[in-house]
Amino acid sequence: MKNRSLILLPLLALYWMLIVLYDSSLKGDEFRYLRYANNLIQGFYTDPNNPDLSNGPGYPLILLPFVALKIPLLVPKLLNGIFIFIGVFYFHKTLQFYTKQKYALIFACIIGLYPPFLRWMIYLYSESFSFMLMSVFIFHFCYLFQRNKQKWKSCILASFFLGFLVLTKVIFFHVVVLSAVLLFILFLSKIRKSATWASLVLIGAFVFILPYIAYAYSVTGKLFYLGTRGGEILYHRSTPFENESGNWFSSNSILGQEIENDHSEDVYQNLSNLRTNHREFYLQLESLSNMERDSAFKAKAFQNMKEYPLKYCKNTLANVGRFIFNYPISYRSQNLNAYGYIIPNMFIVVLFIVILYPALLSIKKIPFELKAILVFAIIYGFGMILLGGKGRYFTMMVPALALFLAYGYTNILKITLVKR
Repeated sequence: MKNRSLILLPLLALYWMLIVLYDSSLKGDEFRYLRYANNLIQGFYTDPNNPDLSNGPGYPLILLPFVALKIPLLVPKLLNGIFIFIGVFYFHKTLQFYTKQKYALIFACIIGLYPPFLRWMIYLYSESFSFMLMSVFIFHFCYLFQRNKQKWKSCILASFFLGFLVLTKVIFFHVVVLSAVLLFILFLSKIRKSATWASLVLIGAFVFILPYIAYAYSVTGKLFYLGTRGGEILYHRSTPFENESGNWFSSNSILGQEIENDHSEDVYQNLSNLRTNHREFYLQLESLSNMERDSAFKAKAFQNMKEYPLKYCKNTLANVGRFIFNYPISYRSQNLNAYGYIIPNMFIVVLFIVILYPALLSIKKIPFELKAILVFAIIYGFGMILLGGKGRYFTMMVPALALFLAYGYTNILKITLVKR
């Protein structure tokens, strides 16, 4: 670590202080990640007779040693602080390729204090780990296009961290596929060399995740079927009921089942209307396997989309708000926590819109790798809006958007002002 980056160390102390101060009982997805970690200890990931692939094995692999050794769960929570710090550190290193040191440090500190990172690092959720993977991937991808003699090393490292990101957030598998299609089109254009290196990164990531693809195929019998919960998310996204805006609810909420020590549903108001709207359909699926249930949810979702297209458009618009601002959420009254998403993300969105026109005017001067990373993040964003948006999912876009903003406001805007 270079001395000029030591100034970021107080951030790690802040992270650990917050994690210790707000350490609490388990909630929501934490139970699922720990269950998968326990499965891995026993030599399998999911029941092959009734596979449940709610998420990839990336984060459960991180939790595995802590669960196996019965280490207090506060320790892997503290590890989240290290993940965020490493992500900020590599974000700072990436900025130094494109802007002055003082600007790089300012932007890195701002990202290091990004409220949603602070909000979710106190839980055993995969967002902190995913942010680190995204930031390190971006660094090695950008380093690949700098003038250096370690292109193959950078390519391999970028592929590794991107592959691990896919294993942690399987939505990125679809992002990789769509990115590969775009790169194939670019390969036919004049920027063949840059597109070739970017394609090699995607191919390397695909090779890295092949074992999991093969495992998923062995338990589901379907190729590239990496998740069994997408149908349920789509079902809620297509809800035709006017008092609902399309956010996902667990089956426990709808069926009125409570999990011991899980207080994640406490933020919701009376869910009687939710149960009235969906309980009967959920009960019809009770006897089905996870894969059959997923198919039934998808069928019902597409039916709702066809029969209630205007309501689906309203849900999609609401999903944009949920993805960026964590609002609106059905059956939940807002509190001051909403400002933790609205204020910082409002700045990101507004600054991005302002720089967009000058960036288009200077499109040829923007390095290929920055444009590629931005497009990669935008594909992910559109994917989440079409599937299921939550404020914490937007955090995966922050490194790419912040990098583009830093470059834009310290390079493009300066050039535009000089020309005028």
